[in-house]
Amino acid sequence: MRNDYPWSYDPWGTTEPAEPTETPEAKPDTSTERAPLHGLGERFKRLPRPRFPERAGLKRPSGKKRGVTAVVVLGAALLSSGATAAATYGLVSYASQPAASPQATAAAVQPSVVSLNLSGPQGKSTGSGVVLDEGGRILTNNHVIAKAAGGPVTVTFNDGKKAQGHVVQQDPGRDLAVVQADGVQGLTPAKLAYGEQLEVGQQVIAVGSPLGLPGTVTSGIVSAMHRDVPTGNGAGLGDAIQTDAAINPGNSGGPLVNMDGEVIGINTAVANGKEGTEAAGLGFTVPIDQARGLVDGPAR
Repeated sequence: MRNDYPWSYDPWGTTEPAEPTETPEAKPDTSTERAPLHGLGERFKRLPRPRFPERAGLKRPSGKKRGVTAVVVLGAALLSSGATAAATYGLVSYASQPAASPQATAAAVQPSVVSLNLSGPQGKSTGSGVVLDEGGRILTNNHVIAKAAGGPVTVTFNDGKKAQGHVVQQDPGRDLAVVQADGVQGLTPAKLAYGEQLEVGQQVIAVGSPLGLPGTVTSGIVSAMHRDVPTGNGAGLGDAIQTDAAINPGNSGGPLVNMDGEVIGINTAVANGKEGTEAAGLGFTVPIDQARGLVDGPAR
């Protein structure tokens, strides 16, 4: 498998196939020129490398393999730290996809997604979260709850009901946290896809509260795997999922879901181009396997 510059990578190779064997009825070809081959057998020309800005940025949407490395600069929301992104490239295996529609998947997962609003000494923050159990434990991003500094958390559920909550667990290294909603019961927990073997190109949806719009659903695919995404906070995101499902401020902490309605990751960061311009369809998600220690840990 070649693993060179991805935009010039030619998965079909450039070797011409052997000429077809003549059938008994075919007349011998006496011409001196060969007709050009067509379809996948013809020689593919390598396209010129596109010009890209030297630097792009990453910012969080607030409230390891070998491969190509691209240098970027974090947006103003994450100050000015350097950043890299690495992924493994190769041919995608065409595994059969679930038959569920995006509508059915969205309807199944929306009851398990909440909006979070926080206020503390460092300011206000909004984001999204995923219900882990009937008793109100909620998984979100650590950067969503960081500004609260122990202050109150307002949890708004899919049906519009609200509850106060508090932070019970944090994992700043993976940018994950757990909030406990107080005085609630009978919630609908999300299904978590531990050990999911993701395929580049498979369909996914993102659910959250971008720009304060709760229950928003966007659709896309898994664009790449194994991204290392610096965030200006410690080691950054490791082994992240890249998706082109639209992710905006307020989606942080919400789920990325496969077509079986299972959470495959927590939406955490988006990329920005040079000087703050938007880089469309470049979102990054923490794989749900990285949250297992928090999810399975005891509430405090």
